[in-house]
Amino acid sequence: MLAMELLERDFHLAELAQALAVAEREAGQLVLVSGEAGIGKTSLIEQFARQQRSGRRLLWGACDDLFTPRPLGPLHDIARQTGGALAAQLQTPTDPAAVAAAFLAELQRPTLVIIEDIHWADEATLDLLKYTGRRLGQTRALLLVTLRTDGVEAAPPLRLLLGDLSRNATTRRLELEPLSAAAVRRLAADSALDAEALLAQTGGNPFYLRELLAAGSGEIPVTIRDAVLARVARLSLSGRAVIEAAAVIGARIEPWLLAQVVQAEAPAVAESLALGILRSHEAHYSFRHELTRQTILAALPLNKRMFWHQAVLDVLKGTATDVTQLAHHALGAQDHAAILQYTQQAGQEAAALGLHRAAARWFDQALPYVHELEVAEQIALHEQVGLNNQSVDLEKSRLAFAQSAELARAANMPMKLGHALSRMAVVHYRRAEFTECDRLLSEALTILEPLGPSPALVGTYPLLAMRQLLQGQAAEAIRYADKGHEIAQQLDRVEDQLQAYQIFGLCTMPLDHTEGLAHLRRCLEMSLEHRQYRMAGTLYANLIMHGLDVYDTAGVDRLVTEARAYLQEHDLDFNLNMVTAWEAMLRLYQGRWADCEAKAQSVLATKAAPIARIPALVALGRLLARRGDAAAAAERLAEAGRLTRQIGNQQRSGIYFCAAAEAAWLADEPEQIEALAAEYLATAIRNRLPGFAAEMAYWLGQIGATPATQPWMVAPYVAELAGEWERAAAGWAALGCPYEQARALAAGTEVAQKEALLLLEPLGAQPLSDRVRQQLREAGVTAIPRGPRATTQNNPFGLTNRQLDVLRLLLEDETNAGIATRLHISPKTVEHHVSAILGKLDVATREEAAERGRQLFP
Repeated sequence: MLAMELLERDFHLAELAQALAVAEREAGQLVLVSGEAGIGKTSLIEQFARQQRSGRRLLWGACDDLFTPRPLGPLHDIARQTGGALAAQLQTPTDPAAVAAAFLAELQRPTLVIIEDIHWADEATLDLLKYTGRRLGQTRALLLVTLRTDGVEAAPPLRLLLGDLSRNATTRRLELEPLSAAAVRRLAADSALDAEALLAQTGGNPFYLRELLAAGSGEIPVTIRDAVLARVARLSLSGRAVIEAAAVIGARIEPWLLAQVVQAEAPAVAESLALGILRSHEAHYSFRHELTRQTILAALPLNKRMFWHQAVLDVLKGTATDVTQLAHHALGAQDHAAILQYTQQAGQEAAALGLHRAAARWFDQALPYVHELEVAEQIALHEQVGLNNQSVDLEKSRLAFAQSAELARAANMPMKLGHALSRMAVVHYRRAEFTECDRLLSEALTILEPLGPSPALVGTYPLLAMRQLLQGQAAEAIRYADKGHEIAQQLDRVEDQLQAYQIFGLCTMPLDHTEGLAHLRRCLEMSLEHRQYRMAGTLYANLIMHGLDVYDTAGVDRLVTEARAYLQEHDLDFNLNMVTAWEAMLRLYQGRWADCEAKAQSVLATKAAPIARIPALVALGRLLARRGDAAAAAERLAEAGRLTRQIGNQQRSGIYFCAAAEAAWLADEPEQIEALAAEYLATAIRNRLPGFAAEMAYWLGQIGATPATQPWMVAPYVAELAGEWERAAAGWAALGCPYEQARALAAGTEVAQKEALLLLEPLGAQPLSDRVRQQLREAGVTAIPRGPRATTQNNPFGLTNRQLDVLRLLLEDETNAGIATRLHISPKTVEHHVSAILGKLDVATREEAAERGRQLFP
């Protein structure tokens, strides 16, 4: 029997060898070796490592199957092999970026790195892989990662990681398939078992095959469990104890730990090794296959499983064992005191790394035993559950803070009560439940202010300031922001100082837009200086948003480039979503409509928060309205309107109201413009929002009203309202807004109106183009640029909308990679589109296609 022979994997070994050659010669590579459980992923990479190890540096780490995974588990394995800066960073891993940078530094010389079983990885490890995958091309390493494909759909973080990695040019996927009938017959050649029956029962899974064949009986076991336990049954009593304890210890079994837990002689361990159930490595044991360990573990009665977990826990106490291992065994043993101690320690470690989902799971597991703690400790545990669930489960967070408040009230602990109420108010704020938020804030302040400066009060004032700002009370908002900043300084809490300062800058905007922007820029500088990554991410988004309100397209363009690099460097995906949504608006203003659509769609394709979804919906809705797709535009803008009114943020509401007013103007609905202006214009003026206030006044002017203007409003709009179309057009041109420039020119002379058409046609702005042509016809002009016929405009040469987007980018001499990046599609998809375009335009080269495109879009 050839059970140990690696069959039908020559192709995969060749692919890995080719990836290694590319990594060492050109740029680092990442290979995802995937397949169902038992398909032979570990066997493949072990064989490859044996073939390639001579003269090469090899690093090996693995993820463990724990109740809650150990943060950066495989990196700890690797650090034991490298030592140096990576090991030093992992001693106190409070800076994920520094840990990731240290790992990346280890890959700068030719290295083969293997990380097994990322389906069990914690979020920090997944983040590390995303960070590394984006930068692997700068190294000379081959990173092999194994994962199970079954169960990926039930693990959203892993699924998102795989999607992110798939977009990297340095990533390839190697899927292992089950063995063929011929391979099964070869494996079963020396066995009494029927090969066809084996294939039907196992589907060609190598592990199932090996286990069934190893059982050696004349009967085919009904399940793999029977096969595994049949092999275990051959062991002596001491040998079975070794196997049971080893299954409880986990995937990596330290010899000293196994010996102390079982207190068995070496022959008992040797028996398991000889039977092939355990494997011996340089410094540890492991099961020959993880499914064997899981089968043995599942077969243990509860009382025996608890006994072994307690035995392992008793040995590990007092050692330098990772706290997640201690918590895992405490939970398995159902040792209440140990659960409360170690799960909370594990939660605190995860929270320090910013892994709030993992932290929430750890604290959640302590909750069933919370009544065994003192009252103050119960409050602290509920607070941790609440804090770490704020980004995971808002209802669970609210309930936890409510429990903290109830306990503090009953125990007469006013400081803790005020803190819990303040934190509960944050939850209601995020859920846009402002009445309850305000009630809780009022009660919290009533309790906390008489107690003097405290961290609880620092967190309460900024939220109160934001509530005042949303209601248009800028002066009152500044007063509370100032209070929060002053207390934060007294308590020397940098993060709280920056939070208060940011809100102060936002609150200053309605009083002096320029000064408010200056405060935000200074706050960003300080955040970067103090490595407050998430704060910097929020500030980038705020600066981009407020820069767009004054149509500073050049400045915002530079800021977007800077922000994107920073946010990608630090894997701040939430903030990157925000920046991308506002970038869609920037590209709309700049006339880069294909980019606008791609950016907006990329945000809407994710589960973006409402504050990111609104600008993406508005950018797309406005674009569709300008292209003449009124129904699709109305659908997007309706959702944006619903979310805008739900949130009630007066600083950001203008993006929706102005877009809806433009759509109404293009659809000849003056009553709708009047209604929108009545609802929003006074708010925009009260908050001194230069662009939103000016634009809403402009749309009123377009339906015959004469709204007042202010010196602080965006100048080109003011000029248009005054009938100074030349000054307005020049202003829009200087700001880099071709559509707005054309709209201003449309109010001018015949020459100006024809110039407007030259700007509008390449954009595909059909509704406004039609208006301009109608104006020219009514003025008696006969030599009017015809523009594309309707059929050609909608689908020239039978091109799809996406092919039109690709063709427009070919006009800019963009490469396939550049088109893929701008349209958020794969380079291979771009290849297909380009090929289709060449065929439909009947040309042979990209250059010829671009020339035909210039005829279509002069």
